[in-house]
Amino acid sequence: MKDWIDRYLYAVGQKLPRLQREDIKKELKSIILDDLDERIANQKLQKGEDYEATEEDVFAILESFGSPDEVAAKYKPNNRYLIGPELYELYCLLLYIVLGAVALGISIATTIDILSSQGPFIEQLFKLPMNLISAAVSAVGSVTIIFALIQRFGKEEGIKGIDLNKNWSPRNLEPVPVSYEVIKMPDTIAAICFTIIALIIFNRFPHIIAMYNVSEGITSVTPIFNLDVLAGYMKYMNILWIGAVLLNIYKLKVGKWNTVLRLSEIVIDLGVLIIVLMMTGNPAILNPSIKDAAVGTEMEFLMKLGGIGTVSFRIFIAVILLFTVFEAAKHIYYSIKSH
Repeated sequence: MKDWIDRYLYAVGQKLPRLQREDIKKELKSIILDDLDERIANQKLQKGEDYEATEEDVFAILESFGSPDEVAAKYKPNNRYLIGPELYELYCLLLYIVLGAVALGISIATTIDILSSQGPFIEQLFKLPMNLISAAVSAVGSVTIIFALIQRFGKEEGIKGIDLNKNWSPRNLEPVPVSYEVIKMPDTIAAICFTIIALIIFNRFPHIIAMYNVSEGITSVTPIFNLDVLAGYMKYMNILWIGAVLLNIYKLKVGKWNTVLRLSEIVIDLGVLIIVLMMTGNPAILNPSIKDAAVGTEMEFLMKLGGIGTVSFRIFIAVILLFTVFEAAKHIYYSIKSH
């Protein structure tokens, strides 16, 4: 008899959300067994104490509960969403940000690509809307999948906690944060946009970061970077940039600095700095043809002034290093101060 109950519970469980499945099955099993004991007790009163439970008793109880689909439906929320109302406002905000950043990045990169191309203008112009549509579909799909996964697998109390109106009480109001604890939304949105633009350009259009020479109506394009060497560094830079985008998205949700956010920011900034230092310390990162392309142009002086190993280049690297160290020290100081 127990086998039929186990089968029934399994069938119901297959229709339930994963996070709630085991708790609901335990509750349902307890109710079924209680009803079965009550039925057997009634049968003994009617047919005598010698009565023994049969499979028909189990079937009668299970039939009274209804099909597994019916039972599972009672435990599911009335409103089922791909992205629920608790996440929808944040979803829309990030969708607008990502679409804007993608559109800007694709437009800049494709426009430069078109202007530097020697092909027919009209034919090249078709690249822009096609690239925009392709990138927009990818962006919407990626953001939607991320939020759908949060809605599906996130802890219910965590998701519901986003709804500030539920079980609201003035006793739960948080203290007004001091100025250094507030995360500035415009800065965070700008950081997301610029990071996404960098991801697009350095991964899809690294060749447009180039020296452009126009001679007798013909434009010659010489990429600044050795694209094969650059690709080796981008594997690591992409991880940090994607991490930075996700961190900034979380900052928009939280709205206030905490120790974990500050430490995460420091780790990402230092990671980016290390990779930049590795890139600038590797002469092979530059396209070998770039020096030849600069000869006789206004860029020749700048190439000599800013070349790897020159004093001006070292000053530039020192400024980046000092800025990163300053930002890290500031986060550490405010983290200690807030405690």
